[in-house]
Amino acid sequence: MEKGYEVQHIATPTEEDESVLVTSPGETINSLPGDNLGSNSNVTNAINGDFQEQQSHQAQYIQEEEREQRHTSDEETLLIDLTLAASSLEADTACTLDARTESGTAIGDVFHDLRKTHIKILKESCVYISEYADPTSSKFADLWIVECNASPLQHEGSQRGTTSQNVTSSVHPLSYTEIWTPAAGEGKPHRTIVTKGIAGIGKTVCVEKFIHDWAAGSILSEFDFIFMFSFCKLNNLPGKSISLAQLLQQYYPHMQRCEEILRSVSIKSLYIFDGLDENIQGLDFENQFACYDENEFISLGSLLTNLIRGNIHPAASVWITTRPSAMSQIPLHYIDRLTEIQGFREEQKKEFLHKKYENRHLAEKVMTVMNKERSLSPLCYIPIFCCVSSTILEDALKSFQHYGFGDYIPTAITSIYTKFLEQILSHQQQKLEYLGGTKQTTIALLQSKQKAIMNLGKLAFELLRGQTLIFSEKDLRMYNVDVSLVESGLCKELTVGNANTSKKAFCFVGEALQEYFAALYVFLSFNNNKYNPLKTVSHVKSLRRYEKPSYFQVCKQACKETIKSSQGHLDLFLRFLCGLGTKKPQEILKGLMTSCEINCDDVMKIIQILKKRLQEDIAPEKCITLLQCLNELGDNSLVEETRKIMIAGAAASRTLTPAEYSALAFVLQMPGGEMETLDLSQHKTSSVGLQRLVPVLHHFTSLKMIGSNLGDSGVNALSQMMKNPNCKLQNLELERNDLTHRCCEALALILTNNRMLSSLNLSNNNLGDRGIRLLSVGLKNPQSRMQKLKLNNTSTLDFGMMGSYLEETGIVILSDVLKDSNCTLKALELAKNCLTQKNYEEIASAIRINHTLTHLDLSSNVIQDSGMNALSLALMDKSCSIQSLLLTDTKLTPTCCEKLASVLVTNQTLRELDLSMNKLGDSGVCALSTALKEPSCKLETLGLKQTSLTDACCKKLLTALNTTQKITHLDLSANLFTNSSLQNFCSFILTCSKLQVLRLEQNHFTTNGQMAIKKLKLEKPGVQIIVERR
Repeated sequence: MEKGYEVQHIATPTEEDESVLVTSPGETINSLPGDNLGSNSNVTNAINGDFQEQQSHQAQYIQEEEREQRHTSDEETLLIDLTLAASSLEADTACTLDARTESGTAIGDVFHDLRKTHIKILKESCVYISEYADPTSSKFADLWIVECNASPLQHEGSQRGTTSQNVTSSVHPLSYTEIWTPAAGEGKPHRTIVTKGIAGIGKTVCVEKFIHDWAAGSILSEFDFIFMFSFCKLNNLPGKSISLAQLLQQYYPHMQRCEEILRSVSIKSLYIFDGLDENIQGLDFENQFACYDENEFISLGSLLTNLIRGNIHPAASVWITTRPSAMSQIPLHYIDRLTEIQGFREEQKKEFLHKKYENRHLAEKVMTVMNKERSLSPLCYIPIFCCVSSTILEDALKSFQHYGFGDYIPTAITSIYTKFLEQILSHQQQKLEYLGGTKQTTIALLQSKQKAIMNLGKLAFELLRGQTLIFSEKDLRMYNVDVSLVESGLCKELTVGNANTSKKAFCFVGEALQEYFAALYVFLSFNNNKYNPLKTVSHVKSLRRYEKPSYFQVCKQACKETIKSSQGHLDLFLRFLCGLGTKKPQEILKGLMTSCEINCDDVMKIIQILKKRLQEDIAPEKCITLLQCLNELGDNSLVEETRKIMIAGAAASRTLTPAEYSALAFVLQMPGGEMETLDLSQHKTSSVGLQRLVPVLHHFTSLKMIGSNLGDSGVNALSQMMKNPNCKLQNLELERNDLTHRCCEALALILTNNRMLSSLNLSNNNLGDRGIRLLSVGLKNPQSRMQKLKLNNTSTLDFGMMGSYLEETGIVILSDVLKDSNCTLKALELAKNCLTQKNYEEIASAIRINHTLTHLDLSSNVIQDSGMNALSLALMDKSCSIQSLLLTDTKLTPTCCEKLASVLVTNQTLRELDLSMNKLGDSGVCALSTALKEPSCKLETLGLKQTSLTDACCKKLLTALNTTQKITHLDLSANLFTNSSLQNFCSFILTCSKLQVLRLEQNHFTTNGQMAIKKLKLEKPGVQIIVERR
């Protein structure tokens, strides 16, 4: 039954007994918990209402009927006569009820009790939903429901890759509670609603949840009664004719007095017919005669068509669910609203998994696998597939941890798809059992479906070879495919062409499912008939006569074709083909196999040939495919070995083999193994190795390859990777990789085309001025998002020191970049580049104009007094935005400190200043102290490491810093302070309120002096005090 099938996979069953999900045939109606009597004003009004009101309603209905059927005059006359007769019958009834006004209250109580009984019976027949979908302890996950246009759907694509199953719609989704809510601007309530969706998408469980919540009183209180019928059950109705009243009485025995409900226009009823596609008789709107009497015995088909038209019980509403294939049975002009259930989107899938697993970490890991595994993600919008996948992935996650991979999950997908096939067939069998069919075991069920599965598999195989997805009804006939298998949830119906020339077509619900059926066909062809569908004439001739056909030969041929193909359409096919050769899928597929399971020797030979191909020069993507095939075969030895090498750091001493690089890529892209940063520093990366890593590098936000022997060719390979629109890389560190100006053009293209990259480290490479010139093209491009650029030590001996010989030096070029309005740089590092006086003037000119640069590192250059004059004037400019200035080891003198003191007093943005490794002496720091005590000084971090300071300047410096109370980080390490300054330091530590870090290591304190300072940590636990060398 579709009901059991959909409830099973949306309500997230317990793992102990999934059979509880199927509603038994003996139940009167399906799944309706909750209790609410609500307001019975509508019922009372119906009994005690006056005759005139009922006449008015009926007259209005007659007028509508006249307008709708004006196009056929003969039929119009007949219908009006019948309607008037029905009106007269209603009027007579109203008079009778009016004559019993005195007993109206008593009758109202009868209807009140009837409604109460109806809801109670619905509750009792809804044990499953009340247990798992109650609002207080619900495991029901919402579905994605959208409103559709009342016209045939178009399908644009016929090539592989164009049928995404889970594309987010821009249309506002509907909750299951909103299906009956009129859209904005629609004042008139809907009378007839049709909800479509493929098998297993959740139609039945949506209906049951809807009724459950109505019975609980939480939705749609305007309906006094809801009657739900399953077409699967309606097919079993005895006799050829039945009235609406008898239909209600047969399915709801407590409704013996339903005639008055059916005649009333004030009592609001909703009829729900679930599973139109299961209706054996079908609906014929053209040839069914009109009927207006709820007590007249007519065929079930006539009864339903007249109910939908509004001829019978016009005051009621109708809701029909169906698969798309049966939609054509109802003319569109009878449908007020057409909706479609599209299964799970990301939010619903997350909700489903979190309700299924109490362990939040487990739920997140399973969801990560589903999202990252491209063979699973497209089908996880189907609730049943999502449920099957999550259960198998849970087992994989638990069993794989002993490998030492932590949360990494090598996903063997063949078992998931095989289990999915079993579930689909079991669902079909449940329907047959309900209709009186014999209950079958899984093996017997598969045996009975062997021919149908083989035929569908052969069609999938031929479509795969032709690289097409869509097939027609003609194809179904050609391959003798069982239509019921196609419509069981494995395929979906499409409408190809425009509204005038549309034709019915089909495709599998996912491309991966098509590849699975193609592989299953090849597997069964060999296992049952020793036939290899992959064989070509040339291949047959190449086989030696004494060679017996083996599964190894089948997989070897498939491997050859997969590697040869550049389209990638055979990748999953090969993966499934390998997986079907293992025990787990074969245990499920015993009913389809006529011979014993695959020989173990064949499996070992397949593993060996896959490993051998990994050592060859093949595309990186194909290497990943081969490793996935090894995983399907249960062999993860290469992955384990490579991971151990990476963890131990052994790769730093040798270059990995191509196969090991592929294994590393496989580990890195493995679902469940999220890492933001990939650090390949110190690992000697060959060009072949990098090529094999390229397919997975775009998954990371940070890539560190410091000292990886990359070379210009490696950068060119990286640039190709970063063209990937899915590339997430934000930080790229390529320090010490023997790069030259030859790679800078590729780097410029990266800056231009990649909008994610914001940090680039090219330090300690021989870029030279030519390289900087090429790089500047990308930096000036409006598309560039570069914020942090490290160019430390990038001069080259070929052209002399940076800025020495060329007319347009690298610094001049960078200054132009900083002055450009498109520049987005916030941090620039130019340490150790032998800058000249002219260079400092260029930099000074640039920082006056640039308003984005906040961090500037000029360390290990020779600045001296002349350079400081130019920089200080720029830093005192009101337009300067520099917040952090690093001048470590720049040959500054005490004279420079006077200039810097003026900067500290004037500049309102500078927060960090590092003057370490300069011989400033006490006189220089005393000059700075004068500025540090001024309220206008905003400095928070000050670096004075190894600046030749003594006890003579200690008091003045610390007093100045204590005055403003702004300093947070102070570095006075590697100076000449002694115990004489202990009192000053202790007082400073205790009184400086914002101090966070104080470095005093490598000074001349005695052991007792160090202990005295360290004891202050007890009084100031929030301050980090370092007095000993680490």
